[in-house]
Amino acid sequence: MKKSILFTVAALKLLIATPLLLAAADANTASAPKIASVDFKKVVEESKYGKREQANFEGLKKQMETVLEEKEKALTDMESKFNDPDYLDSLSPEAENEMKNNFRTINQELGQIQSQYYQTLNQANMLILQQLGELVSKSAAQAAKDSGFDMILSTESGFYFAPNLDLSQKIISLLNEQFDKEQKEKPTSK
Repeated sequence: MKKSILFTVAALKLLIATPLLLAAADANTASAPKIASVDFKKVVEESKYGKREQANFEGLKKQMETVLEEKEKALTDMESKFNDPDYLDSLSPEAENEMKNNFRTINQELGQIQSQYYQTLNQANMLILQQLGELVSKSAAQAAKDSGFDMILSTESGFYFAPNLDLSQKIISLLNEQFDKEQKEKPTSK
């Protein structure tokens, strides 16, 4: 899912960047625009912001998996009782019907929880990518200003960029500096 989201974002960026690139080339026919690239995936994986968000996402995922495992365990326990003829013989017809109803209820709850789980994870992933995209965009603007670039594209929006055009490490450094600054400014709770 993450790759398809990144692909969609990259395709949109390419559609947006192509006319901008052509316009910049036409406006500056005397000098070609200075262009650089940023590997968004690398920035997400290596920056402190990205690592924090990945850890938060994994925590959410583990929390939700725990709830799912509890429901699955309850279903498995009930299923084993259904497969035990001695246990079923010991139950009254009312108790057996109640157990079957409980089984159906838990099974439905499990389906709902799984659906909510995937929806929540997808929403969290989209929010994380959006927030990180905004941070990378701001850092890219700063890097362009500092280094005199006219345009900084995501590597996902192009097929090839010369290695010397890659500003990913600079963006990671800028993000890490901003992250450290925010952490120092945060009041510590004791």
